[in-house]
Amino acid sequence: MFVDLHPFANTSPYTVVETMSLAKALILFREVGLRHLLVIPKVSGRVPVVGILTRHDFMPEHILNLHPQLLASRWRRLRFKLPRLR
Repeated sequence: MFVDLHPFANTSPYTVVETMSLAKALILFREVGLRHLLVIPKVSGRVPVVGILTRHDFMPEHILNLHPQLLASRWRRLRFKLPRLR
């Protein structure tokens, strides 16, 4: 079975290079109001898409789960406030 998704797909999506910082990608994400952002390789000749960033990837809780060392750093205090547990 084949379903043609061309009428629904964006033929020229926003992309970022895999070496771009998450902060710069977040700025693009917010300014344009994106839901998904394709990550492409820096060097051509590899797979066309390395990954996809979504809103979930920019959530502080998700970032801290991936990089718990940031919890003790100054980064957490400067960027966002976590809800206090009671």
